[in-house]
Amino acid sequence: MNKYIAYCGLNCEACEARLATVNNDDALRQRVAREWSALNGVEITPEMINCTGCRLEGAKTPFCESLCPIRQCALGRSVETCGDCGKMDGCEKLRMITGNDPAALRNLKPYTFLTLRDRPALMDRAAVWFHEKWGVPTEAYLDCMTACLNRETEYDWYLCLDGERIVGGLGVIENDFHDRRDLSPNVCAVYTEEDCRGRGIAGRLLDLAVDDMRSKGIAPLYLVTDHTGFYERYGWEFFCMVQGDGEPEPTRMYIHR
Repeated sequence: MNKYIAYCGLNCEACEARLATVNNDDALRQRVAREWSALNGVEITPEMINCTGCRLEGAKTPFCESLCPIRQCALGRSVETCGDCGKMDGCEKLRMITGNDPAALRNLKPYTFLTLRDRPALMDRAAVWFHEKWGVPTEAYLDCMTACLNRETEYDWYLCLDGERIVGGLGVIENDFHDRRDLSPNVCAVYTEEDCRGRGIAGRLLDLAVDDMRSKGIAPLYLVTDHTGFYERYGWEFFCMVQGDGEPEPTRMYIHR
C-alpha cells in the first residue's frame, strides 16, 4: 500500500497540512488554520498545522494524532489500512469519508488483476465487454476464450476488476488481423475504461501477459498499435510496419523481447 494513503483511504500526499509541513510554509499554515477552523467550528491555530502523514513517522495534527476515530480504530486493530479490516463494508465511521470521496474507497480496495483461467465464469461477460470496446463480434472473442479455457492453446486473456466491474483488459492471440503471420503471438484488444485511466492499469496488464507467456516459454510478444510513446514505458520497442487486414495504411508493430 502506498505509504501516503491514510488508514481511511485519503491521500495524505495531497493534504495541505502535510504540504505546509514538508515545505515549512507558514503562509499556507495560516490559511489552512483559518479554513479548518471555519469548517469545524473550533479554533485551529497555525501551530497545529504540522503533519507528515497519517501512517508515516513524524508530526501529526492534534486531530490526526489522537482524535481521529478511524486512525485510533485501525491502530487498535493493527491493520495496515481499513481495507484490511473485515468490518470495512459496514463501518459507519469510514463511510463518512468514503461517502464524500470515492477516491478514498478506491485507494482501500485495490484493483484485482487476473487471467481468464483464474475466473472462467467471467468469459461471457468479458467477451461482451471486449466487443463493446472494439466492435469485433462477441462470438470471435468467445471462440478464442473457449480455446483458452479448453487448453487448446497456451494463450490467455487478462482482466482488471474494480470490485466485479471489468475496467481493463487485453488478450493474447495468434494474429491481430495483419499480414505478418510470422510475427506471433500478438497482444490484442488493450483497453482501459476512461474513468480509470492514468492509474497504471494497462501497464500492469501488459506486464502480467508478458510474464505469464514467458513462464510458458512463449517470447517474444508482438503488438500492433497507432500509439507512440506509451508502450515504450513498459519495455516494448517499435519493430516494423505491418499491413492490417482491410486497412488503407500500414500500422506500427511493437515487440517485447
